[in-house]
Amino acid sequence: MFPAPGTAELLRDVLLEVCQHLEIGEAAPGLLAALQRSLPVTGLAVRRWDAQRSTLETVAVAGEGDTLARVALPTPHRDTLVRWGESRLPYAWHSRGESALSRLLVSEAARGPIAAIPLGSPLCGVLVLQGPLHGELDRLADLAVPFSVALENDQRVHELRRLRETAEGDRAALLRRLDRQDVSEAIVGASTGLAEVMRRVAQVAPTDAPVLILGETGSGKEVVARALHERSRRANGPFLRVNCGAIPTELVDSELFGHEKGAFTGAVAQRKGWFERADGGTLFLDEVAELPSAAQVRLLRVLQDGTVQRVGGQATLQVDVRLVAATHREMGAMVRVGDFRQDLWYRISVFPISLPALRERRDDIAALAETFAARAGVRLFGRPIGVTAADVDRLRGWDWPGNVRELAAVIERAAILGNGHGLDVATALGPVGVPAARGGGGAPAPGTTAAVEPGAGDDPAEIRAALARCLGRIEGPFGAAAALGVNPHTLRARMRRLGIEWGEYRVRG
Repeated sequence: MFPAPGTAELLRDVLLEVCQHLEIGEAAPGLLAALQRSLPVTGLAVRRWDAQRSTLETVAVAGEGDTLARVALPTPHRDTLVRWGESRLPYAWHSRGESALSRLLVSEAARGPIAAIPLGSPLCGVLVLQGPLHGELDRLADLAVPFSVALENDQRVHELRRLRETAEGDRAALLRRLDRQDVSEAIVGASTGLAEVMRRVAQVAPTDAPVLILGETGSGKEVVARALHERSRRANGPFLRVNCGAIPTELVDSELFGHEKGAFTGAVAQRKGWFERADGGTLFLDEVAELPSAAQVRLLRVLQDGTVQRVGGQATLQVDVRLVAATHREMGAMVRVGDFRQDLWYRISVFPISLPALRERRDDIAALAETFAARAGVRLFGRPIGVTAADVDRLRGWDWPGNVRELAAVIERAAILGNGHGLDVATALGPVGVPAARGGGGAPAPGTTAAVEPGAGDDPAEIRAALARCLGRIEGPFGAAAALGVNPHTLRARMRRLGIEWGEYRVRG
Protein backbone atom coordinates (compact mmCIF):
# COMPACT_ATOMS: atom_id res chain seq x y z
CA MET A 1 0.00 0.00 0.00
CA PHE A 2 1.49 3.30 -1.09
CA PRO A 3 1.20 6.47 1.03
CA ALA A 4 -1.08 9.25 -0.11
CA PRO A 5 0.52 11.91 -2.32
CA GLY A 6 2.47 14.44 -0.28
CA THR A 7 2.49 12.23 2.83
CA ALA A 8 6.27 11.68 2.82
CA GLU A 9 6.97 15.42 2.85
CA LEU A 10 4.36 15.94 5.57
CA LEU A 11 5.85 13.25 7.80
CA ARG A 12 9.37 14.58 7.21
CA ASP A 13 8.39 18.08 8.31
CA VAL A 14 6.55 16.79 11.39
CA LEU A 15 9.42 14.49 12.44
CA LEU A 16 11.93 17.31 12.11
CA GLU A 17 9.88 19.37 14.55
CA VAL A 18 9.51 16.41 16.93
CA CYS A 19 13.28 15.84 16.96
CA GLN A 20 14.01 19.46 17.83
CA HIS A 21 11.93 19.51 21.03
CA LEU A 22 11.61 17.06 23.90
CA GLU A 23 8.49 18.70 25.34
CA ILE A 24 5.47 18.62 23.07
CA GLY A 25 4.18 21.95 24.41
CA GLU A 26 7.28 23.68 23.02
CA ALA A 27 6.97 21.83 19.70
CA ALA A 28 3.25 22.60 19.16
CA PRO A 29 3.63 25.89 17.16
CA GLY A 30 6.23 24.35 14.86
CA LEU A 31 4.11 21.19 14.43
CA LEU A 32 1.09 23.28 13.45
CA ALA A 33 3.18 25.22 10.91
CA ALA A 34 4.45 21.93 9.44
CA LEU A 35 0.90 20.61 9.13
CA GLN A 36 -0.38 23.81 7.54
CA ARG A 37 2.11 23.45 4.68
CA SER A 38 0.16 20.37 3.52
CA LEU A 39 -3.23 20.35 5.27
CA PRO A 40 -6.06 22.86 5.89
CA VAL A 41 -5.50 22.86 9.66
CA THR A 42 -6.41 25.89 11.78
CA GLY A 43 -5.57 24.52 15.21
CA LEU A 44 -4.35 21.48 17.10
CA ALA A 45 -4.53 20.11 20.62
CA VAL A 46 -2.74 17.07 22.04
CA ARG A 47 -4.38 15.34 24.98
CA ARG A 48 -2.72 12.71 27.16
CA TRP A 49 -4.81 9.75 28.29
CA ASP A 50 -4.52 9.08 32.06
CA ALA A 51 -5.61 5.44 32.42
CA GLN A 52 -5.62 5.54 36.23
CA ARG A 53 -8.03 8.45 36.43
CA SER A 54 -9.73 7.82 33.07
CA THR A 55 -9.25 11.42 31.96
CA LEU A 56 -7.87 13.30 28.97
CA GLU A 57 -5.41 16.04 29.91
CA THR A 58 -4.46 18.76 27.41
CA VAL A 59 -0.66 18.96 27.14
CA ALA A 60 -0.19 21.07 23.97
CA VAL A 61 -2.20 23.56 21.92
CA ALA A 62 -1.48 25.77 18.92
CA GLY A 63 -3.48 28.09 16.67
CA GLU A 64 -7.22 27.77 17.18
CA GLY A 65 -6.44 24.78 19.36
CA ASP A 66 -6.85 27.15 22.28
CA THR A 67 -10.58 26.77 21.69
CA LEU A 68 -10.24 22.98 21.83
CA ALA A 69 -8.22 23.21 25.05
CA ARG A 70 -11.02 25.16 26.73
CA VAL A 71 -13.67 22.62 25.72
CA ALA A 72 -14.74 20.54 28.71
CA LEU A 73 -14.61 17.08 27.20
CA PRO A 74 -16.84 14.39 28.73
CA THR A 75 -14.86 11.61 30.49
CA PRO A 76 -14.51 8.82 27.92
CA HIS A 77 -15.24 5.22 28.69
CA ARG A 78 -11.90 3.48 29.08
CA ASP A 79 -12.71 0.31 27.11
CA THR A 80 -14.09 2.27 24.17
CA LEU A 81 -10.98 4.45 23.96
CA VAL A 82 -8.61 1.50 24.27
CA ARG A 83 -10.37 -0.35 21.46
CA TRP A 84 -10.33 2.83 19.42
CA GLY A 85 -6.58 3.20 20.02
CA GLU A 86 -5.86 -0.39 19.04
CA SER A 87 -7.78 0.01 15.80
CA ARG A 88 -5.25 2.61 14.58
CA LEU A 89 -7.97 4.18 12.42
CA PRO A 90 -8.65 7.92 12.16
CA TYR A 91 -12.13 9.27 12.69
CA ALA A 92 -13.60 12.53 11.36
CA TRP A 93 -16.84 14.16 12.36
CA HIS A 94 -18.57 17.47 12.92
CA SER A 95 -19.14 18.72 16.45
CA ARG A 96 -22.89 18.31 15.92
CA GLY A 97 -22.52 14.81 14.51
CA GLU A 98 -24.23 11.70 15.85
CA SER A 99 -21.13 9.49 16.08
CA ALA A 100 -20.59 7.76 19.45
CA LEU A 101 -16.96 8.82 19.33
CA SER A 102 -17.92 12.43 18.72
CA ARG A 103 -19.94 12.38 21.90
CA LEU A 104 -16.83 11.12 23.72
CA LEU A 105 -14.32 13.65 22.45
CA VAL A 106 -16.09 16.89 21.48
CA SER A 107 -18.84 19.08 22.82
CA GLU A 108 -21.23 21.72 21.55
CA ALA A 109 -18.68 24.42 22.44
CA ALA A 110 -16.39 23.39 19.59
CA ARG A 111 -16.62 25.42 16.38
CA GLY A 112 -16.10 23.88 12.97
CA PRO A 113 -15.13 20.38 11.78
CA ILE A 114 -13.02 18.28 14.14
CA ALA A 115 -10.72 15.31 13.39
CA ALA A 116 -9.28 13.10 16.11
CA ILE A 117 -6.44 10.58 15.74
CA PRO A 118 -5.66 8.02 18.47
CA LEU A 119 -2.00 8.02 19.54
CA GLY A 120 -0.09 4.97 20.67
CA SER A 121 -1.08 1.34 21.14
CA PRO A 122 -2.16 0.87 23.86
CA LEU A 123 -3.70 4.31 23.77
CA CYS A 124 -1.55 7.09 25.27
CA GLY A 125 -3.36 10.14 23.91
CA VAL A 126 -5.39 11.85 21.22
CA LEU A 127 -4.44 14.37 18.54
CA VAL A 128 -7.36 16.73 17.86
CA LEU A 129 -7.17 18.86 14.69
CA GLN A 130 -9.56 21.63 13.65
CA GLY A 131 -10.32 22.38 10.03
CA PRO A 132 -12.08 21.01 6.94
CA LEU A 133 -10.23 17.66 6.93
CA HIS A 134 -12.92 15.21 5.71
CA GLY A 135 -11.04 14.51 2.52
CA GLU A 136 -7.66 13.95 4.18
CA LEU A 137 -8.33 10.76 6.21
CA ASP A 138 -5.55 8.73 4.56
CA ARG A 139 -2.91 11.35 5.32
CA LEU A 140 -4.21 11.93 8.85
CA ALA A 141 -3.76 8.24 9.68
CA ASP A 142 0.02 8.53 9.14
CA LEU A 143 0.30 11.36 11.68
CA ALA A 144 -0.30 8.95 14.56
CA VAL A 145 3.32 7.70 14.56
CA PRO A 146 5.26 10.99 14.86
CA PHE A 147 2.76 12.51 17.30
CA SER A 148 2.87 9.32 19.42
CA VAL A 149 6.66 9.63 19.56
CA ALA A 150 6.38 13.29 20.55
CA LEU A 151 3.88 12.48 23.32
CA GLU A 152 5.99 9.61 24.68
CA ASN A 153 9.12 11.79 24.68
CA ASP A 154 7.22 14.46 26.58
CA GLN A 155 6.01 11.91 29.12
CA ARG A 156 9.53 10.56 29.69
CA VAL A 157 10.91 14.08 30.20
CA HIS A 158 8.27 14.84 32.81
CA GLU A 159 8.83 11.48 34.53
CA LEU A 160 12.60 12.09 34.69
CA ARG A 161 11.94 15.57 36.08
CA ARG A 162 9.64 14.10 38.73
CA LEU A 163 12.24 11.48 39.68
CA ARG A 164 14.94 14.16 39.89
CA GLU A 165 12.78 16.32 42.14
CA THR A 166 12.05 13.30 44.33
CA ALA A 167 15.74 12.45 44.54
CA GLU A 168 16.62 16.04 45.40
CA GLY A 169 13.97 16.02 48.12
CA ASP A 170 15.33 12.75 49.54
CA ARG A 171 18.86 14.18 49.46
CA ALA A 172 17.78 17.32 51.30
CA ALA A 173 15.95 15.25 53.92
CA LEU A 174 19.02 13.03 54.41
CA LEU A 175 21.30 16.04 54.81
CA ARG A 176 18.91 17.46 57.42
CA ARG A 177 19.01 14.18 59.35
CA LEU A 178 22.82 14.16 59.14
CA ASP A 179 23.02 17.86 60.08
CA ARG A 180 25.05 18.58 56.97
CA GLN A 181 24.93 21.25 54.31
CA ASP A 182 26.51 19.00 51.70
CA VAL A 183 27.54 15.35 51.37
CA SER A 184 31.16 16.36 50.77
CA GLU A 185 31.68 18.53 53.83
CA ALA A 186 35.25 19.08 54.98
CA ILE A 187 36.64 16.36 57.24
CA VAL A 188 37.40 17.66 60.72
CA GLY A 189 41.09 17.08 61.47
CA ALA A 190 42.09 16.65 57.82
CA SER A 191 45.07 18.97 58.30
CA THR A 192 45.97 17.85 61.83
CA GLY A 193 45.31 14.40 63.30
CA LEU A 194 44.19 12.91 59.99
CA ALA A 195 46.81 14.62 57.82
CA GLU A 196 48.66 11.37 57.05
CA VAL A 197 45.38 9.57 56.34
CA MET A 198 44.26 12.26 53.89
CA ARG A 199 47.67 12.22 52.21
CA ARG A 200 47.26 8.50 51.53
CA VAL A 201 43.68 9.08 50.36
CA ALA A 202 44.93 11.64 47.84
CA GLN A 203 47.54 9.13 46.62
CA VAL A 204 45.19 6.23 45.97
CA ALA A 205 41.91 7.97 45.08
CA PRO A 206 42.69 8.56 41.35
CA THR A 207 43.40 4.84 40.89
CA ASP A 208 41.00 1.90 40.96
CA ALA A 209 43.10 -0.08 43.44
CA PRO A 210 41.16 -1.81 46.26
CA VAL A 211 41.59 -0.03 49.60
CA LEU A 212 41.39 -1.53 53.09
CA ILE A 213 40.62 0.91 55.91
CA LEU A 214 41.71 -0.26 59.34
CA GLY A 215 40.63 1.35 62.57
CA GLU A 216 38.75 0.93 65.80
CA THR A 217 34.97 1.00 65.90
CA GLY A 218 33.67 4.56 65.63
CA SER A 219 36.92 6.04 64.31
CA GLY A 220 35.34 7.29 61.03
CA LYS A 221 36.08 4.59 58.46
CA GLU A 222 32.99 5.42 56.38
CA VAL A 223 33.96 9.11 56.30
CA VAL A 224 37.34 8.17 54.79
CA ALA A 225 35.67 5.78 52.32
CA ARG A 226 33.39 8.59 51.10
CA ALA A 227 36.40 10.88 50.77
CA LEU A 228 38.06 8.27 48.54
CA HIS A 229 34.96 8.09 46.36
CA GLU A 230 34.55 11.87 46.08
CA ARG A 231 38.18 12.28 44.98
CA SER A 232 38.06 9.47 42.42
CA ARG A 233 37.01 9.40 38.77
CA ARG A 234 33.87 7.60 39.98
CA ALA A 235 32.62 10.58 41.97
CA ASN A 236 29.53 10.90 39.76
CA GLY A 237 28.70 7.21 40.19
CA PRO A 238 26.97 5.52 43.13
CA PHE A 239 28.53 5.08 46.55
CA LEU A 240 26.93 2.14 48.37
CA ARG A 241 27.70 0.98 51.90
CA VAL A 242 27.11 -2.59 53.05
CA ASN A 243 27.56 -3.68 56.65
CA CYS A 244 28.72 -7.26 56.19
CA GLY A 245 28.25 -8.02 59.89
CA ALA A 246 24.53 -7.17 59.70
CA ILE A 247 23.64 -9.57 56.86
CA PRO A 248 22.34 -13.02 57.91
CA THR A 249 24.73 -15.73 56.76
CA GLU A 250 22.15 -17.44 54.56
CA LEU A 251 21.41 -14.17 52.69
CA VAL A 252 24.96 -12.92 52.08
CA ASP A 253 25.21 -14.23 48.51
CA SER A 254 21.79 -12.88 47.59
CA GLU A 255 22.56 -9.44 49.05
CA LEU A 256 25.98 -9.07 47.45
CA PHE A 257 25.42 -10.77 44.10
CA GLY A 258 21.63 -10.75 43.63
CA HIS A 259 19.25 -13.59 42.82
CA GLU A 260 16.88 -14.75 40.11
CA LYS A 261 13.17 -15.23 40.58
CA GLY A 262 12.49 -18.60 42.18
CA ALA A 263 16.13 -19.15 43.21
CA PHE A 264 14.96 -19.99 46.75
CA THR A 265 11.86 -19.78 48.89
CA GLY A 266 10.77 -16.16 49.09
CA ALA A 267 12.57 -15.07 45.91
CA VAL A 268 9.39 -13.80 44.23
CA ALA A 269 11.21 -11.47 41.84
CA GLN A 270 14.64 -10.92 40.33
CA ARG A 271 16.90 -8.78 42.53
CA LYS A 272 20.12 -6.98 41.69
CA GLY A 273 22.90 -7.41 44.22
CA TRP A 274 25.05 -4.67 45.72
CA PHE A 275 27.79 -5.17 43.11
CA GLU A 276 25.38 -4.66 40.20
CA ARG A 277 23.83 -1.62 41.88
CA ALA A 278 27.27 -0.09 42.45
CA ASP A 279 28.33 -0.55 38.82
CA GLY A 280 30.38 2.47 37.75
CA GLY A 281 30.87 3.60 41.34
CA THR A 282 32.28 2.51 44.69
CA LEU A 283 31.15 -0.32 46.96
CA PHE A 284 32.10 0.08 50.61
CA LEU A 285 32.14 -3.25 52.47
CA ASP A 286 32.15 -2.33 56.15
CA GLU A 287 33.20 -5.04 58.62
CA VAL A 288 34.44 -7.20 55.73
CA ALA A 289 36.05 -9.60 58.21
CA GLU A 290 32.58 -10.83 59.17
CA LEU A 291 31.94 -12.40 55.74
CA PRO A 292 31.52 -16.20 55.87
CA SER A 293 33.98 -18.41 53.97
CA ALA A 294 31.63 -19.16 51.04
CA ALA A 295 31.03 -15.46 50.39
CA GLN A 296 34.77 -14.80 50.59
CA VAL A 297 35.30 -17.22 47.67
CA ARG A 298 32.72 -15.44 45.50
CA LEU A 299 34.07 -12.02 46.46
CA LEU A 300 37.53 -13.13 45.34
CA ARG A 301 36.11 -14.07 41.93
CA VAL A 302 34.53 -10.64 41.52
CA LEU A 303 37.84 -8.94 42.30
CA GLN A 304 39.76 -11.21 39.93
CA ASP A 305 37.38 -11.28 36.93
CA GLY A 306 35.08 -8.30 37.43
CA THR A 307 32.07 -10.61 36.97
CA VAL A 308 29.15 -11.70 39.15
CA GLN A 309 26.55 -14.42 38.86
CA ARG A 310 23.20 -14.08 40.55
CA VAL A 311 22.05 -16.85 42.87
CA GLY A 312 20.04 -19.29 40.76
CA GLY A 313 21.21 -17.70 37.50
CA GLN A 314 23.44 -18.91 34.68
CA ALA A 315 24.43 -15.61 33.07
CA THR A 316 27.76 -14.01 33.93
CA LEU A 317 27.41 -10.25 34.41
CA GLN A 318 30.28 -7.80 33.95
CA VAL A 319 30.57 -5.10 36.65
CA ASP A 320 32.90 -2.13 37.02
CA VAL A 321 33.15 -1.48 40.75
CA ARG A 322 35.86 0.01 42.94
CA LEU A 323 36.04 -1.89 46.24
CA VAL A 324 36.76 -0.20 49.54
CA ALA A 325 36.70 -2.49 52.59
CA ALA A 326 36.97 -1.73 56.28
CA THR A 327 37.31 -3.62 59.53
CA HIS A 328 38.18 -3.12 63.18
CA ARG A 329 39.43 -6.72 63.46
CA GLU A 330 43.06 -7.88 63.47
CA MET A 331 42.92 -9.51 60.05
CA GLY A 332 46.51 -10.68 60.08
CA ALA A 333 45.68 -12.95 63.01
CA MET A 334 42.48 -14.11 61.29
CA VAL A 335 44.47 -15.11 58.21
CA ARG A 336 46.99 -17.01 60.33
CA VAL A 337 44.29 -19.12 62.04
CA GLY A 338 42.31 -19.65 58.83
CA ASP A 339 39.28 -17.47 59.59
CA PHE A 340 39.91 -15.29 56.53
CA ARG A 341 41.22 -16.38 53.15
CA GLN A 342 44.81 -15.39 52.55
CA ASP A 343 44.31 -14.83 48.79
CA LEU A 344 41.35 -12.52 49.45
CA TRP A 345 43.34 -10.67 52.09
CA TYR A 346 46.03 -9.95 49.51
CA ARG A 347 43.40 -8.70 47.06
CA ILE A 348 41.58 -6.28 49.36
CA SER A 349 44.66 -4.95 51.15
CA VAL A 350 46.46 -3.60 48.07
CA PHE A 351 46.52 -0.18 49.72
CA PRO A 352 45.81 -0.24 53.47
CA ILE A 353 44.97 2.96 55.36
CA SER A 354 45.11 2.93 59.16
CA LEU A 355 42.94 5.40 61.08
CA PRO A 356 44.24 6.66 64.40
CA ALA A 357 41.97 6.34 67.42
CA LEU A 358 40.55 9.55 68.85
CA ARG A 359 42.81 9.28 71.92
CA GLU A 360 45.76 9.50 69.49
CA ARG A 361 44.52 12.77 67.97
CA ARG A 362 43.41 14.76 71.00
CA ASP A 363 44.17 18.06 69.28
CA ASP A 364 41.13 17.41 67.06
CA ILE A 365 38.73 16.99 69.99
CA ALA A 366 38.00 20.74 70.29
CA ALA A 367 37.07 21.10 66.59
CA LEU A 368 35.01 17.90 66.66
CA ALA A 369 33.18 19.02 69.82
CA GLU A 370 32.35 22.40 68.26
CA THR A 371 31.02 20.71 65.11
CA PHE A 372 28.89 18.20 67.02
CA ALA A 373 27.61 20.83 69.46
CA ALA A 374 26.52 23.15 66.65
CA ARG A 375 24.69 20.33 64.86
CA ALA A 376 23.04 19.02 68.01
CA GLY A 377 21.94 22.50 69.00
CA VAL A 378 20.33 23.21 65.63
CA ARG A 379 18.62 19.83 65.50
CA LEU A 380 17.36 19.80 69.10
CA PHE A 381 16.80 23.47 69.92
CA GLY A 382 16.92 25.36 66.63
CA ARG A 383 20.20 27.16 67.38
CA PRO A 384 23.87 26.13 67.63
CA ILE A 385 25.46 25.55 71.04
CA GLY A 386 28.93 26.76 71.92
CA VAL A 387 31.74 24.85 73.62
CA THR A 388 33.70 26.37 76.50
CA ALA A 389 37.39 25.91 77.30
CA ALA A 390 36.42 23.95 80.41
CA ASP A 391 34.31 21.60 78.27
CA VAL A 392 37.25 21.01 75.93
CA ASP A 393 39.65 20.31 78.82
CA ARG A 394 37.27 17.76 80.29
CA LEU A 395 36.72 16.10 76.91
CA ARG A 396 40.45 15.91 76.21
CA GLY A 397 40.96 14.07 79.50
CA TRP A 398 38.65 11.26 78.48
CA ASP A 399 39.94 8.01 76.93
CA TRP A 400 37.22 7.69 74.23
CA PRO A 401 37.06 3.91 73.72
CA GLY A 402 34.16 4.52 71.31
CA ASN A 403 36.17 7.13 69.38
CA VAL A 404 34.42 9.83 67.31
CA ARG A 405 31.04 8.08 67.48
CA GLU A 406 31.17 8.12 71.27
CA LEU A 407 32.20 11.79 71.30
CA ALA A 408 29.19 12.69 69.11
CA ALA A 409 26.86 10.80 71.46
CA VAL A 410 28.34 12.46 74.56
CA ILE A 411 28.02 15.94 73.02
CA GLU A 412 24.37 15.33 72.12
CA ARG A 413 23.67 14.04 75.64
CA ALA A 414 25.46 17.06 77.10
CA ALA A 415 23.34 19.40 74.94
CA ILE A 416 20.13 17.79 76.19
CA LEU A 417 21.31 17.95 79.80
CA GLY A 418 22.20 21.61 79.30
CA ASN A 419 18.67 22.39 78.02
CA GLY A 420 20.09 24.10 74.95
CA HIS A 421 21.88 26.83 76.94
CA GLY A 422 25.24 25.06 76.93
CA LEU A 423 26.88 21.67 77.36
CA ASP A 424 26.72 19.75 80.64
CA VAL A 425 29.79 17.68 79.81
CA ALA A 426 30.50 16.56 83.38
CA THR A 427 27.12 14.87 83.75
CA ALA A 428 27.18 13.52 80.20
CA LEU A 429 30.48 11.74 80.78
CA GLY A 430 29.10 9.96 83.83
CA PRO A 431 28.80 10.28 87.59
CA VAL A 432 32.50 9.57 88.06
CA GLY A 433 34.66 12.17 86.34
CA VAL A 434 37.63 9.86 85.84
CA PRO A 435 38.64 8.69 82.38
CA ALA A 436 39.19 5.00 81.68
CA ALA A 437 42.63 3.61 82.38
CA ARG A 438 44.80 3.53 79.26
CA GLY A 439 46.77 0.61 77.98
CA GLY A 440 45.40 -2.37 79.87
CA GLY A 441 42.87 -3.52 82.42
CA GLY A 442 40.83 -1.42 84.72
CA ALA A 443 37.21 -0.41 84.88
CA PRO A 444 35.52 0.72 81.69
CA ALA A 445 34.72 4.37 81.23
CA PRO A 446 31.23 5.41 82.33
CA GLY A 447 28.99 5.89 79.31
CA THR A 448 30.75 3.21 77.25
CA THR A 449 29.10 -0.01 76.13
CA ALA A 450 31.02 -1.99 78.72
CA ALA A 451 29.72 0.26 81.47
CA VAL A 452 26.15 0.08 80.26
CA GLU A 453 26.22 -3.73 80.14
CA PRO A 454 28.00 -4.85 83.31
CA GLY A 455 27.91 -8.41 84.48
CA ALA A 456 28.86 -11.49 82.53
CA GLY A 457 32.08 -11.14 80.60
CA ASP A 458 33.72 -8.50 82.81
CA ASP A 459 36.13 -10.93 84.53
CA PRO A 460 39.28 -11.65 82.44
CA ALA A 461 39.47 -15.19 83.81
CA GLU A 462 35.85 -15.78 82.84
CA ILE A 463 36.49 -14.55 79.31
CA ARG A 464 39.59 -16.73 78.92
CA ALA A 465 37.71 -19.77 80.20
CA ALA A 466 34.86 -19.18 77.74
CA LEU A 467 37.31 -18.76 74.85
CA ALA A 468 39.06 -21.99 75.84
CA ARG A 469 35.74 -23.88 75.95
CA CYS A 470 34.68 -22.45 72.58
CA LEU A 471 38.11 -22.99 70.96
CA GLY A 472 38.54 -19.28 70.32
CA ARG A 473 35.18 -18.78 68.56
CA ILE A 474 33.41 -15.53 69.51
CA GLU A 475 30.20 -15.41 67.45
CA GLY A 476 27.45 -17.92 66.76
CA PRO A 477 25.45 -20.23 68.99
CA PHE A 478 28.62 -22.03 70.12
CA GLY A 479 30.73 -18.88 70.56
CA ALA A 480 32.10 -17.30 73.69
CA ALA A 481 29.73 -14.31 73.42
CA ALA A 482 26.68 -16.59 73.60
CA ALA A 483 28.23 -18.52 76.49
CA LEU A 484 28.80 -15.29 78.43
CA GLY A 485 25.46 -13.78 77.42
CA VAL A 486 26.90 -10.62 75.84
CA ASN A 487 26.95 -9.05 72.38
CA PRO A 488 29.92 -10.24 70.23
CA HIS A 489 31.00 -6.64 69.57
CA THR A 490 30.88 -5.91 73.32
CA LEU A 491 32.99 -8.97 74.03
CA ARG A 492 35.61 -7.97 71.46
CA ALA A 493 35.80 -4.48 72.96
CA ARG A 494 36.39 -5.94 76.40
CA MET A 495 39.01 -8.33 75.05
CA ARG A 496 40.90 -5.44 73.41
CA ARG A 497 40.73 -3.48 76.65
CA LEU A 498 41.99 -6.47 78.66
CA GLY A 499 44.65 -7.42 76.11
CA ILE A 500 43.17 -10.87 75.41
CA GLU A 501 43.93 -12.41 71.98
CA TRP A 502 41.27 -14.87 70.84
CA GLY A 503 43.72 -16.48 68.38
CA GLU A 504 45.61 -18.07 71.27
CA TYR A 505 42.66 -20.39 71.89
CA ARG A 506 42.25 -21.64 68.34
CA VAL A 507 43.06 -25.27 67.67
CA ARG A 508 45.84 -25.51 65.11
CA GLY A 509 46.09 -28.52 62.85
